[in-house]
Amino acid sequence: MKCAEICYFDTCPSTNDYAKENAEKLETPALIIAGYQSGGRGRKGKSFYSPEGGIYFSLLFEADENFELVTPACAVSVCEAIKEMCGIEAGIKWVNDIFYGGKKVCGILTERFIRGGRTYTCAGIGINLNTKEFPGYLPEAGSLGCDINGRELAELISEKLLDMNNDSSKNRILEEYGSRLILKGKDIIYEINGSKYTGRVKGINKECNLLVENGKGETVTLKSGEISVKAAEN
Repeated sequence: MKCAEICYFDTCPSTNDYAKENAEKLETPALIIAGYQSGGRGRKGKSFYSPEGGIYFSLLFEADENFELVTPACAVSVCEAIKEMCGIEAGIKWVNDIFYGGKKVCGILTERFIRGGRTYTCAGIGINLNTKEFPGYLPEAGSLGCDINGRELAELISEKLLDMNNDSSKNRILEEYGSRLILKGKDIIYEINGSKYTGRVKGINKECNLLVENGKGETVTLKSGEISVKAAEN
């Protein structure tokens, strides 16, 4: 499914903010693309580094009942589009980061809101295409290093995401997401309410929550937004 409206800006404070502020004026599904963001946002109120050399975009569409799988669908769409345009396999670090070559190359922020009695989903995606330098506080950041058209990549990802959103079956999203989960079978440290624990990742469930086996052999279900996860040191 293609977008009804596409807006491109060389610079934009935040494509998600633009989409939210102009939702009632835009013909949905609408795609807002920028080559640079001065006020990019990530999860939990964090800033999102958005320099030239990347592509940053937000897909605005009316939400459906499967909103909880929009972020996983975004991650799968990004990985599939990168494979098609760059010929490389990227992986997913639960819940919303895309990694390639051991580095984070993409972040995702999905938001739901209501305007004029209509419920919208805004899927924000930022991809480091050829960014060469990153600040010291982003040690995991890296780039795809692909010479591709960023706008075409954004459009391809959006088309894939819209097709998944219109598919009533969750199975493909969950299967593709699970197959790209880079932490599966690995030991992690996870934090809940300020306390840290260790466990081994088993996979995901039908809500795309992370399943972890703790030191007692019990399966712990980790929900997005409640915890932080990082790979354990070997």
